[in-house]
Amino acid sequence: MYQLYFAERDTTLYERFPRQNTGIDQILELTKIASGSKVDGDIQAITTNTRFLIDFGAQITAITTAVNNGTIPPIGTSTNSASIFLNIKASDANNLPLSYTLKAFPVSQSWDNGNGTAADIPETHIGSSWYNRSGDARGTSAVPWNTGSAPSYNNPGTTEKLGGGAWITGSGYEASQSFQNQSPDIRMDVTDIVKKWVTNDIDNNGFIVKRSYTEEINGDILGSIKFFGRESHTIFLPRLEVAFNDVEFSGTASYTEIASDTYVPYIKNIRPEYRSGDKTKFRIGVRPEFPSKSFVTSSFYMTKDRLPTSSYYSISDTVTDEIIIPFDETNKSATQISCDTAGSYFKVNLDTFLPERFYKISLKVIRDGGDDIQIHDDNFYFKVVR
Repeated sequence: MYQLYFAERDTTLYERFPRQNTGIDQILELTKIASGSKVDGDIQAITTNTRFLIDFGAQITAITTAVNNGTIPPIGTSTNSASIFLNIKASDANNLPLSYTLKAFPVSQSWDNGNGTAADIPETHIGSSWYNRSGDARGTSAVPWNTGSAPSYNNPGTTEKLGGGAWITGSGYEASQSFQNQSPDIRMDVTDIVKKWVTNDIDNNGFIVKRSYTEEINGDILGSIKFFGRESHTIFLPRLEVAFNDVEFSGTASYTEIASDTYVPYIKNIRPEYRSGDKTKFRIGVRPEFPSKSFVTSSFYMTKDRLPTSSYYSISDTVTDEIIIPFDETNKSATQISCDTAGSYFKVNLDTFLPERFYKISLKVIRDGGDDIQIHDDNFYFKVVR
C-alpha cells in the first residue's frame, strides 16, 4: 500500500542574494552559477549555489501516529517494514551534466518560512535566507544559521559569509539520488531520516536538498533545476510516499489463476466518485477474452478465476498523467494485488489524494516468469471529491 503526505512549507536559499526570503515562491530551485559566468550582463567573480528547505511538519506526526497504532508498519529496511520516498517534480531544467547527484539531509535548526518570492522588488528579508534562519535580515532580530558548512565558494572569511542552512551528517542522516541522462524528477529514499524523526532521535525541522559540497565548489557547470513547490497550485506538490506490503493470499486456493493467454480483468465495484476520506477495497474480476462456447446455467462472470499473484496496480492523474502510485515490484511489493476468499483485490486510502481530480487505475500482470507482461487500463476511472 501507498500513503501520501504533502509538504507544509518550503523555501529556496540563494547564495547570490543571501538576505532574500522566498518562502511563498511557487518554485524551488537548485542552481549553480560558476565563477566567470555571465549573469544579467555581469561576470560573476565567485561561484554561488542555491539549496532548498522542505518541511512536512504535522505530516510527520501523522506518520508517527499511524506507526504507533499499527496502520503503518514500523519504518525501516526489513521486508515487513515501511519505506519512505521524497517525491519532488521538476518544472524546468537546463545545462545539466549527463550525470550528477542530489542529496538530502535533516535540518538541524528551526527556521521561519517567511512570505517572500524571488521576484519581490525590493527583496523580502524577513524569514529564512542564506544567511539567516529567522528574523529580519536588515535588523537586530536576524537569527543566523549556526553552521560551519559555509558558503559554497569556500571562503568563510567572516561570520557574515557563513550560511546556507544547517544540517546533520553521518550514517543514517544522508539520502541521495544519482541521475544519469534522465529526468531530474526527485524520488529519493529518505527512510532512515524519517525513521529518526518518528522515533524522536532528532527534531523534525525538515529536509535540506542540495548538491554535494564537492560539486558546489568545483569549476564544473552544473546548470539549473526548478521544481514545483508547495505554493505551485498544481497537482505536483512535494510529497512523501510511505510504501509497505500489506498483501495477503488467503483465497488463492479457492480461485483458479486465469489460464487463457488473452483475458479481460475488470473492477467489479468501482464507483464514479469517492470522498477524500474514503478507504476502499477495489475488487478485481477476470475472464477469458474469448470464452469457449458451452451450455451453462449461470453468468460467465461468476467463474472463480483470479489474477496471478505477480499482479500489481498503479494510479495516475488523468489530466497530467502524473503517476500518483507507481507499479511497485521491487520495494517490498507495495502495490501487489491480494486475493482473499472473495477474489482478487487491492486497498487504497483516498484521504491522501488531492480532491476534485480524476484518477485512472492501471493493472500490470506478469506471467511465465516475466515472458508475458500485460498492462490493462480500460475505463478504470474515478474522481475524488471533497
